[in-house]
Amino acid sequence: MEQYTLKNIKKLFKAAGLNENAARVIFIQDDTLNAFVAGGSTVFVHTGLITNVDNSDEFLGVLAHETGHIVGGHSVRLYDNLQKAQQTALISTILGGIAAVASGRGDVGIAIMAGGMGTAENFFSTYRVSEENAADSTGIRLIQEIGYSPSGLLAVMKKIQANERLIIDPKQAYTRTHPLTQDRILFLQNASKTNTPLKNDEEFLLIKAKLYAFLNEPEQTLKTYKDKDFPSLYAQAIAYFKNTQIQKSIETIDTLIKEEPFNPYFWELKGQILFETGHVKDSIIAYEKAVQLTPKATLIRLSLAHALLEENQVDEAIKHLEFIVSRDAYIPDAWQFLSRGYGMRQEKGKSLYAMAEYEYITGDYSHALSTINKALPLLENDSIKTLRLQDLEESITRNKLK
Repeated sequence: MEQYTLKNIKKLFKAAGLNENAARVIFIQDDTLNAFVAGGSTVFVHTGLITNVDNSDEFLGVLAHETGHIVGGHSVRLYDNLQKAQQTALISTILGGIAAVASGRGDVGIAIMAGGMGTAENFFSTYRVSEENAADSTGIRLIQEIGYSPSGLLAVMKKIQANERLIIDPKQAYTRTHPLTQDRILFLQNASKTNTPLKNDEEFLLIKAKLYAFLNEPEQTLKTYKDKDFPSLYAQAIAYFKNTQIQKSIETIDTLIKEEPFNPYFWELKGQILFETGHVKDSIIAYEKAVQLTPKATLIRLSLAHALLEENQVDEAIKHLEFIVSRDAYIPDAWQFLSRGYGMRQEKGKSLYAMAEYEYITGDYSHALSTINKALPLLENDSIKTLRLQDLEESITRNKLK
């Protein structure tokens, strides 16, 4: 889901004249229908947005609207609040790929934020209605430019309008940060009279099926996804896996691979099933195939590196992990595994350096300072890592993040 989302947000950024390479996505494990922007080019997406919409037009319509906020500069005023959020224990809930709610490993710059300590948007003030109108207008233009229908965003707003009275916790409502008015509905209705055809990407249907299967009980998944199409088989494979029917799960995913051997996510799921059932060597083969098919999918590569570490293939694991952190330095598990790998090679200074990065990202600043002090004397001949650790130390002390 991460790679699909980032791929399309980059399209929206490009259509908007924004720097597509600056785009970041953070998924939040929360079942409410919501998404919001903060910190310039970062889009936060609730997993509930995926599970509560029906098709890719609806999903991408919301992302186009959020891109509209970025175009309008509406997220700039939220930056201070984002920094405050990052200085709380909230940042420690950001997890890497293997801890993802749906084990969805994807592209660079994407993580999953678990919702147990509250979600980040609770730190942000309410958007003004005028900003919502502007974001709608821009979003409609952008969604059409990338070939999707504005009817998707309208459908989402109608869902929200129909269910407003059913929301138990109004603090978590989409309308808390995105006030809904009848004028907005009318505007979207007029915009939706275009001839842009509706789409329903199979990739999105697979994402939705995967997320549903990981978030629900196997019995419920098998009742909901009972057909023989790809999304149903994908969901069934996960349900059998969760229900410890491992052989049946492998047989189902092998059926998908036979039909579509170049789909990296089928190979990824097979790797995960094998890894988590103790067949680590076999999982490496599946993960390597997935990485070959989608080399930019950093979190799939992270799963491969984890499996390699478990099999003591340390040099190969470190090669993948160093590639990951060079592409995205904000994946906590990558640094944790890298620390472990360096330790296995008896490179104590590097191991401490990687652990300091991990502790800094996860907000464990007191331990990060201690680790930095231990690492610096061991890295006197590595000016790059020394300077990086000094930067981290300065950031902690300057901002009083202890």
